[in-house]
Amino acid sequence: MAEIRSPTSSVPDILWADAPPAVAHPAPKLLLAALVAIVGDQLLYERNLGISVALFLGLLGLAVAVANPLRAPLRDRCGAILILLAGMLPLVEGVGLLSVTSGIFGTALFAAGIRGAFSQGVRSTGLTVGNLLVVGPFRLIPDLATISQRIPLRRLTERLQASLLGWLVPLLLCCLFASLFASANPIIDAWLADLEWSIPAADLDTLRLLAWGILLSVAWAFVTARRVMARGQGPGNFVPALPPTVATGLNRWIDASLVLRSLILFNLLFALQSGLDLAYLWGGVALPSGITYASYAHRGAYPLILTALLAAGFVLVALRPGGPGEGSRTIRGLVYLWIGQNVLLVVSALLRLDLYVATYSLTLPRAAAFVWMGLVGAGLILILARIALRRTNTWLIAANGLILAATLYACAFVNVVGFVADYNLAHSRRAGTPFDAYYALSLGPQAIPAVDRWLVDETTRQNGVVAWRNELAAAQIGRMADWRAWTFRDGRLLGYLQGHRYAPTPGGAGTP
Repeated sequence: MAEIRSPTSSVPDILWADAPPAVAHPAPKLLLAALVAIVGDQLLYERNLGISVALFLGLLGLAVAVANPLRAPLRDRCGAILILLAGMLPLVEGVGLLSVTSGIFGTALFAAGIRGAFSQGVRSTGLTVGNLLVVGPFRLIPDLATISQRIPLRRLTERLQASLLGWLVPLLLCCLFASLFASANPIIDAWLADLEWSIPAADLDTLRLLAWGILLSVAWAFVTARRVMARGQGPGNFVPALPPTVATGLNRWIDASLVLRSLILFNLLFALQSGLDLAYLWGGVALPSGITYASYAHRGAYPLILTALLAAGFVLVALRPGGPGEGSRTIRGLVYLWIGQNVLLVVSALLRLDLYVATYSLTLPRAAAFVWMGLVGAGLILILARIALRRTNTWLIAANGLILAATLYACAFVNVVGFVADYNLAHSRRAGTPFDAYYALSLGPQAIPAVDRWLVDETTRQNGVVAWRNELAAAQIGRMADWRAWTFRDGRLLGYLQGHRYAPTPGGAGTP
């Protein structure tokens, strides 16, 4: 098993580089990586992305299992398989930034798990995943250069010939059986006919060659995955301590009196802001003339979140291990009060954003802001727990990372475009405000069902909206003709569009 042991130094382990260990059995692994790249080209290059992304990442995971000895404990291997499947689920539901990120990290964690990184702790697992994703794709050329230097040309040729011969017969037999199955089964014949294996010379452009190189580099990184053995920080502690010179400098400039004075002033200033929010947002006190609730809410939502983040940074510096506030009860009490006020600010920011959305409409950035504000509030509560329970910064980072990962993973299953369109339609009906159908359609085809419900209620035909809606529907139906583009979310939309191919008429139904 190839391993990399990080040296004890101030350089982060993931950036440390040394002569990599020799790749065992390089010829079969290079052939396997090439096969993965070829299939990846058929699945991804200039294709409509859908289930093809999950299939490619699953193929990467299978290549890791085939190319590397399974020396990890059975419990770790089962856990790695579950993580891989969990990472793929959002991709099966729908393809987007969050689902692709989930699939990539799920595959990388699977590779680390079956290589035995789970048994070495969280830090070793994190370093292995980081090494695989950040450094791994750039290892192909150095590894090939190292292999060519260590094996004489004649010996390398003999090994390649032996490896090719060992794979040639099985592959030829597989092709023979596949052709027989295709002649006997029209479904298999249709699948094979759909795959464009022939590559005309005109297709060999620079972009395609670059795509091949990227796919081969990624596949090579996974089939030759290295496990990184962490050293130097102790078990479970992956946050390096501050160098003595830095810690001494901080203690010199940030002493107990400075922290105490700062916290007193901060609490007074935050109390003023909290009092205004309690009066105007929560108490219903009339605002001064010329200021509306919408403008009051909009101006304060995002600056208050930045204020909370700055406050969190100050608290971590002031109450760091060995810092001026670590042993002072007065400072700790003021910190508790200040963090409590920051949590109230975050709640007020959420209320401000809700008031603004209620006055106008929901957009994708505003929906993301709700999630972001919730994460900031959870982070502040965790800082409070870290101080009260006297936990380490490692615990704080791990807890925040767990909440962030769980939140983003859950969001990957949400049809955000459909949710925003449905909310705005319901809000327009409830508040009697206009529904922005053009904005809804600009979000994508998932907004079509909401736009259709709006068109049915309209007394006049909206020709511009109808034309755009029908164009989106036709494009989506055409896109789904490629099986690679299928996902559960798009499949549900396709079922709807097959029954509502054209926009409905006012007061009627769509023409199928």
